[in-house]
Amino acid sequence: MKRYAIGILFLVQALMYTSCLSSAPGLDQGKFKGVNHTAETVRSLLASGEDYQAFGKALQHLNDEVRTLDDARLTEPERELKKEYSVLVSIFQDGGLLWKYKLEFARYGIVPKGMIYVGQDVEPIVVKYRIPTQSFIYKPTNQAWKSIPESSIQMVSSNADSQLRIINNILNYR
Repeated sequence: MKRYAIGILFLVQALMYTSCLSSAPGLDQGKFKGVNHTAETVRSLLASGEDYQAFGKALQHLNDEVRTLDDARLTEPERELKKEYSVLVSIFQDGGLLWKYKLEFARYGIVPKGMIYVGQDVEPIVVKYRIPTQSFIYKPTNQAWKSIPESSIQMVSSNADSQLRIINNILNYR
């Protein structure tokens, strides 16, 4: 009889411990379902390089969704996940800026085909992703300028893919 009592007591303690663990604040994946879907849309638009306008709208939507996640109502793991999404938004913004420069400067005919002009806004991206530059001289003014290959957009897109893997690992292992 004592064995059964000890066994029942042990079982009750185990159930109480398990219920405490399951009620501990964790990560509600439902809060991030829309954000994750929008992030995947932005990723595929950046990777395809086909529709800059749609990319810009989707990126703005993603940024708005991440910002509207209410920190006061998020658990600590959810706040961590929100930070990872903020990093992802920043990476997408970098890719968007490179794409913008590619489109804007292509029409002037000064920047060689397949290259992106490195302006003041692009310089931090070049440093951040360690993108190799190529130097040129604009002959009419003898002004030096730099460019990067268009493939730099895909390099940034690869960084976004890596960040999405981090996010998906957090979502799947919590």
